[in-house]
Amino acid sequence: MRRPHASRTLAAALAGLLLTGVTVALAPAAAAAGTCGYANTLCLWEEQRYGGASLTASPLGSGGVCVDLVQHGWGERARSVINTSRHTASLFASADCTGRPYPVDGNTSVPTLSFLANSVYVAK
Repeated sequence: MRRPHASRTLAAALAGLLLTGVTVALAPAAAAAGTCGYANTLCLWEEQRYGGASLTASPLGSGGVCVDLVQHGWGERARSVINTSRHTASLFASADCTGRPYPVDGNTSVPTLSFLANSVYVAK
């Protein structure tokens, strides 16, 4: 069943992201497993070893930004991650990038993520 305002809701959510200075997108299905395909980006997958659906997050400006994964349907969903930025990204159990971080160093990958993330801080 089609929701009448789904496209407007998505457009409003995307407009809100542009105001916060972050790009969050579902990664193309054609991307090979274990590759991110984007520079200065954190790529997350819903399965270990880079399988299943994926999500990318990167800041638009020169600073960093917190991404609420719960808001994007990715709360506690990431099971593997690749960081193509030279900066460390930090995963958090909270939805607002507070508490103890789980760092993902720049230019590294984690094929089996054992941390249940609800937000991530990414820097450019």
